[in-house]
Order: sequence, then C-alpha cells, then structure tokens
Amino acid sequence: MADHFLQLGVIYEELPNLIELGIRVVQCEWSARSTVYVSPSFLIENGEAILRWVETPDEPLNIEAGADTGIGWMVLQFYTINHAGHARCAVKLATKTRTDGPRPAETSRFAMELPTELGLIERFARECIALGSDCKREARLTVLPM
Repeated sequence: MADHFLQLGVIYEELPNLIELGIRVVQCEWSARSTVYVSPSFLIENGEAILRWVETPDEPLNIEAGADTGIGWMVLQFYTINHAGHARCAVKLATKTRTDGPRPAETSRFAMELPTELGLIERFARECIALGSDCKREARLTVLPM
C-alpha cells in the first residue's frame, strides 16, 4: 500500500438522498481527514468529469463538496504544471465542528498540493464511479512522493 494517497470512502448512507463521504490524505509526514455530505450521484458525476478532464487537461478541474462553515468541506483541483502533462491535485479540507455556532479555531483546515500522474488520476476517476455504484468500495488516488 502506498504511503502517499488521497482516499474517498462512504461512511454512512441515507439513500436515496444523502451519503457521508470520508476523505483521507496522507503525504510524507502530513495527514488529514474530513467528511462531507453529498448526493449519491456525486461520485459518478464527478468521476465522469475527471475522465473527461484527463482526455484534455487544458484547464483546471475543480470538485467541491460541503462548505467551509463548520459542516465539513472538500475541494479537489486537478491541473497540469507543464506541457509534458505532469499533474497535480490540490486538496483543501475543513472538518465539521462539534457545536452549532462554530468558532473559527474549532474547524481544522488542511491544504496541500499532491504530485500525481494523469494515468493515476484516470484510475481514481474509475474508482470514484465504482464507489458511486457500490458504497463498500473505496477510491484512492496514488500520490508521488515529494
């Protein structure tokens, strides 16, 4: 198992309306976890969007779930950094809070750029689509060590 990854998995299902999605990031000494609430179609729709982006990665692709308001937040931005097609996934996470009126410091935030490759992003997209159909699976983006 790679020591450097971004992983998505379903924590809780309330079908047909809602799933709680867990996000875990591990890169070198850094790691973070968060959860967001999404519709059941979120994984399939965004997996398909990632596949389309991999075919022509000319512009960044942004995927966002939740909000940075104390409910849990995830932003993934896929982009290339040069004409050779070297790719990155920038991740922003914020945790949900334990109180109804969150204090700014009560929410933990994490942001990191993850080096990866288009082929690994394509595999992640296919795993997202599979996770959208079978909530017992996981989707994992392998990240290159820094």
